[in-house]
Amino acid sequence: MEIGRLYTEFYGELTAYALTLAKERGAAEDLVQETFLRALAKAGEGQKINRAWLYKTARNLFIDQCRKRRRETFPEEAEMEKLPFEQDLTRAAVAQMIGRLPDSERTLFILRHFEGYNASELGEMFSLPPATVRARLASARRRLRAAL
Repeated sequence: MEIGRLYTEFYGELTAYALTLAKERGAAEDLVQETFLRALAKAGEGQKINRAWLYKTARNLFIDQCRKRRRETFPEEAEMEKLPFEQDLTRAAVAQMIGRLPDSERTLFILRHFEGYNASELGEMFSLPPATVRARLASARRRLRAAL
């Protein structure tokens, strides 16, 4: 399907989906714009673009943005010097332990506990039942508890 037709057919639907992820209209529109820019590039490379590809790409872009924001929330080195020594080690230890979680649990754990999403929202984002999300989060907490 050509990109122009995909845009006409799925722009509104994809924007609504992005709004459930980003929670802000402007951020959702940026996400959709970036999704269609990627679609245009991939279509130029001969890759087949369809509805599922658009949704998956939008979701992955959103996750990448969350990860980037998460990394940006850590204080700069100059600010780290002002923190008590123990707090500096705690942050590093937490980041290291979370980094050891399997990908399927790590992303859910970060979005749940650092970004504030609930199991239903995460289930919608990742096309998983909320019970599965809760089970993966419980598994992640067990792994972290064992690591402590």
